[in-house]
Amino acid sequence: MRRQNMRQRLLARSLLKTKWRRFIGVRWDHSYIGFLRKIVDKVDRTRGIPWSNVAQEFYERSRVLSLAWSVCYSTSLLTAPAIGFYLVRKGLLSHAGLASLSRFIGTGLMVVFGALCIRGYGRFKNQDYRVFLALLEETRMNNNEENKKRLGLYDFSFEAWPVDYKWNESKADQDVHREAKNTTSQSRSSRFLSFLGSWPCDFLRYFVAHSVGRPLIYPGSTGLLQSGYAEPLMNGRQFLIERSGKRAKLEAADGNEIDTMFMDKRSSGEHGVHGDTLVITCEGNAGFYEVGLMMTPYKAKQLLPVVFVAGYSVLGWNHPGFSGSSGVPGPESERNAIDVVIQYAVEVLGFSVSNIVIYAWSIGGYPAVWAGRTHPKIGALVLDATFDDIVPLAQCKMPESISGFTTRVVKEYFHLDIARMLYSYPGPVLFIRRMRDEIITTEEGDISSNRGNDLLVKFLKFRYPKLVDDNGEDALYEYLAAPDQATKKAIWDSLSVEANLCESMYKNYVKENGKEYPMMIGQDLSVEQRIHLLMFLVLQYLMDFDATHCMNLPASEFRQPWNE
Repeated sequence: MRRQNMRQRLLARSLLKTKWRRFIGVRWDHSYIGFLRKIVDKVDRTRGIPWSNVAQEFYERSRVLSLAWSVCYSTSLLTAPAIGFYLVRKGLLSHAGLASLSRFIGTGLMVVFGALCIRGYGRFKNQDYRVFLALLEETRMNNNEENKKRLGLYDFSFEAWPVDYKWNESKADQDVHREAKNTTSQSRSSRFLSFLGSWPCDFLRYFVAHSVGRPLIYPGSTGLLQSGYAEPLMNGRQFLIERSGKRAKLEAADGNEIDTMFMDKRSSGEHGVHGDTLVITCEGNAGFYEVGLMMTPYKAKQLLPVVFVAGYSVLGWNHPGFSGSSGVPGPESERNAIDVVIQYAVEVLGFSVSNIVIYAWSIGGYPAVWAGRTHPKIGALVLDATFDDIVPLAQCKMPESISGFTTRVVKEYFHLDIARMLYSYPGPVLFIRRMRDEIITTEEGDISSNRGNDLLVKFLKFRYPKLVDDNGEDALYEYLAAPDQATKKAIWDSLSVEANLCESMYKNYVKENGKEYPMMIGQDLSVEQRIHLLMFLVLQYLMDFDATHCMNLPASEFRQPWNE
């Protein structure tokens, strides 16, 4: 025992010396073990006692440097042209000006370096940090379940966390992925011949897309917002880990590292729990699994133990560039992220594809429908406050005078055509529409302009083309434009829809002709019968929730789609 303790002390001392030398050399790499972020929130699971807010010295409590860096980085691209123009006008880019400017920059760097030295010394003297450092190095050398469990008691910069699972190309359906990616990629080869004449516009679109477009479309990827959310995200992770959450890092096909959290209900032993069904959540453009959708399917059983049976296993993940996930968000990185998440759920967590339900909110509908397209046997899709295409939303938020330019930028760099990809998924789908949605409506306060309506109509038009003709489409849009439940009920009553008869007609057709889409049901029916059957299907596919866009769906409202 004494020999083992001596060995551990020598190992820790050696590691500390190594880290200290690297700190003095100012190497900004993974060796810093989250050097710029504090260690917080340990949970002693063996005793069931949470250690919240580990005692921090002044140099640990202060977040001024971190926040200042986030502000500077988030605004650098936007302000770079103005700053460059100012420097030229003031002559600061001349020989004399550069000397003055270099002194100013040098002074700032010395202040930053001094602050980092103070923080480094504080961590060197912190016993908790030294124990953590030794544990992290041990986990890197031997990444077993026991070490990962102990490491999970710490909250630190996730870039230092060892990779738990890597994307395996051999386990993916290459034909499906190749066909899907070919239909979603934007070709630029046709513009190459005219490159010399078009490069200024191409460069301008590239600059706008990466400096303005991405922060507007994915605000959760900005350092400023993440700094402001740091405390809630930390508390959210602590909440999940205290309830046996299992955090893991997945490496996607493009090299991005995806931060995930798994809540397992399979072995809970609770009555009526659907733990064998895994709900994978896809957050919105400013959503994080720590404070997002995970608790909705996970806590439903606790709210209504008899009337509503739920309590699903849940796997949450953060978009690339969000919180612990690396990279930047965009169509391709989103697709790669959900691919590795599903592969991890099947290969490591042990769920079958048919027992996976994707629950997506807002822009999270894009990776969700991609998953349905590449894994058509997925159990179900639940699309909450999701739109059909991002182009109309971008156009309505930007000045009309640059509408054409906006469309080109969005289609070239952020083409999220959710409706078109949804056509390839043959399984059950549930659309949740927010009655007071203020984000995905093109006209404020007008529910008829909710792009969720267009997603539903396009979906029904593809699956049931004989039902959604001109008459059916008019009736459908009239129903979807109803501003409240009373108006909807009045429209429904005026149509005199017999739900039982419609259900019987649908089941008889499926029994005789099979369930393949597009489905030609309705071609032998009268106009009135087609409208009745269409409205019956709307009742099955659409769930209205009287709330704004950003309000979490209550656990009592979560349900799986209609199983046709």
